[in-house]
Amino acid sequence: MESRDPAKAPTPSQFMRQLRPELYSDSTARTQYRLRAEVLSHHLDTLTERNQTHDFELFCRKLCERAICPNLRPATGPEGGGDSKADTETTPVVDEISKLTYVGIANTGGERWAFAFSAKKTWSDKAKSDVAGIAATDRGYQRIIFITSRAARAKDRARLEDDLSKKHGIPVTIHDRAWIIDEVIDKDRRDLAFHYLGIGEESSDRDLGPSDYSRSKQLTEIERELADPTAFEGMHIHRATEALVAAKLARGLELPRTDVEGRFLRAIRLADDGGTYCQQLTARYESLWTAFWWFDDLQAVLSGYDSFETLVIDDSQASNLEQLCNLAQLLFNAVIGGQQTSEQVQLERRIRRLSARLVGLLGDAERPNNALEARVSFLTIEVNRALLAQDIDALSALWPQFAEVLTRAEGLGEFDASRLSQLIERFGQVAGDDRGYRHLVDHLSNFTSKCTGEGEGALVLLRRANQLSLDQNMELIRLLGRAAHLLSKKEYAQEQVSALAELAIAYKSAGLGWAARASATSAAATVFVDAEDGGVLPVSVFPILMNVAWMALSLKYLPEVLDTIQVARGCLTALPFDEKSVERASKQLESFDLVLACEVVNLTDAELRELTSVPDVLRGLRLRHSWSALMYRLGYEDQLRADGWIPESETRDGVAGLFAQMAGQSTGVSRWRPAVFNTGETQVASDGGARRPYGYRACAH
Repeated sequence: MESRDPAKAPTPSQFMRQLRPELYSDSTARTQYRLRAEVLSHHLDTLTERNQTHDFELFCRKLCERAICPNLRPATGPEGGGDSKADTETTPVVDEISKLTYVGIANTGGERWAFAFSAKKTWSDKAKSDVAGIAATDRGYQRIIFITSRAARAKDRARLEDDLSKKHGIPVTIHDRAWIIDEVIDKDRRDLAFHYLGIGEESSDRDLGPSDYSRSKQLTEIERELADPTAFEGMHIHRATEALVAAKLARGLELPRTDVEGRFLRAIRLADDGGTYCQQLTARYESLWTAFWWFDDLQAVLSGYDSFETLVIDDSQASNLEQLCNLAQLLFNAVIGGQQTSEQVQLERRIRRLSARLVGLLGDAERPNNALEARVSFLTIEVNRALLAQDIDALSALWPQFAEVLTRAEGLGEFDASRLSQLIERFGQVAGDDRGYRHLVDHLSNFTSKCTGEGEGALVLLRRANQLSLDQNMELIRLLGRAAHLLSKKEYAQEQVSALAELAIAYKSAGLGWAARASATSAAATVFVDAEDGGVLPVSVFPILMNVAWMALSLKYLPEVLDTIQVARGCLTALPFDEKSVERASKQLESFDLVLACEVVNLTDAELRELTSVPDVLRGLRLRHSWSALMYRLGYEDQLRADGWIPESETRDGVAGLFAQMAGQSTGVSRWRPAVFNTGETQVASDGGARRPYGYRACAH
């Protein structure tokens, strides 16, 4: 087990996006606002010189609605907040609506806060006068917030906050330019600066993906209902469910973090207010899960782990404890990956309590499904312990125990094996070529075949094969061969093509050229058969055909090479390829043409006599390099000169040297292998010094 370099590891959100892309936004572009911190700083410093004090007040109110609390109302009248003294203040919100907010701090909906904004250079004097004026109104403000566009030293700001709070008996908070820049730039609220201060740039080229379109429509409808306090009267459980759905939709749309987390906080509040115990757990779990996998915030998980554990640790339901196991997995990942130490995440203390609770559920004979689920969680923890200790023997000893779980699960119709199946497949990334894990994968494939059909069992083998490298070619051949056989049903045609194409590469890696050619040809045939049965010929047929052509060329099976290239060019013309795809395909064909030309130059005189009628075929297939090489070997150098293929200035020795150089190129095709033609006679190919009869009769196509 190799140690990983934390600096090179992907972030959690990058990893999950690759693993489960369907959970994330599928829009290809977004409305973006570009603004640098230094530009905003200069703009804030020169507001009064441009007479933008009113713009600044409006900007500050909008910023406070996002960052502090949403229930603000503008002051009316002349500048300076009119007669109200405050530039804006909170409006009272009833409890039913306060519970539904997700932006900023709800401040219980009943507190009265006053806000004052200033762009004056003497910010401290302005703060003193504004706070004094607001306090003199005797309106019962419970907090005063003063925001200045000027830079203020933290020491001076803190001292003034204390002095004003003591003098007027009201808590005073002062935010300066640094706070504004942090809220706008670091927390990506550049749209406020663009719309209300007129700085920055906007780009709104966005192609909304189909998943995002559906999410947006659902989110709009749910938010409309949640905004109505009467919509869920007497249906608090339903309301909690809808709030959690809204949070997950916002997460999938990848809305700003404040919007996503605010919705999860709302979901937690509503789950606590009349929701079920399961809803309370799930809302908190999803909030922590989101902080890690969407916002790469491990600290949020560390901060919330213990409170979540307190809620669930005494639960006897293994599926609820599974959520805690998933959070514990994040702690293991951080330590194994080198981002945190075991002490920093308090791993041993937390895992010891969780393991002890799971052990207490393992022997519950009256609830066999629950006990088996607890065993899966316990074994998963043990896998992580073995990985952390780099104990290969302990890891190997766990695979038979997972196999035993599969055996016991066959007699339990209500056991949900999907989680276990996913875990076993993920373990393949660390199992290497362990024989016990190989048997476990076979067991899982058989188990899946019995439960959901042979095709699904074959997909288990196919996914395991995708985890292996070509160095393990014999295991690849075993897995892919079984998978291809089991994927024979029409609904798995695409997966069977993938299995056959990968099997061809595995055979080629193992030096089994004819087996590779057979698999590659079977993949191509499956594509065409599926299209004839009512399907649509996919654009992937071109690379599949090129794979067949390369396999045939490696065997020097020249008739099949030419036939395959002819079909590939026909598909390239008939199918709806875009310009970039056509350009890539043309480059692939030219590379193939160059390799074929090098092989043509190396043919024996006897083999060349079989190709006297082929130059026109090569020219028709636009294999110009191969055509020129064959023409030269057949003795048509003068015609090549007459056609302008060979420049007049080039000497015969120069031409000979060029083709000699081509003959010396390494193409990956064995020199000893004889070319195969459709002559109607049996041909025997020798393998090096020994003669090995293939017994292969090349027949007409």
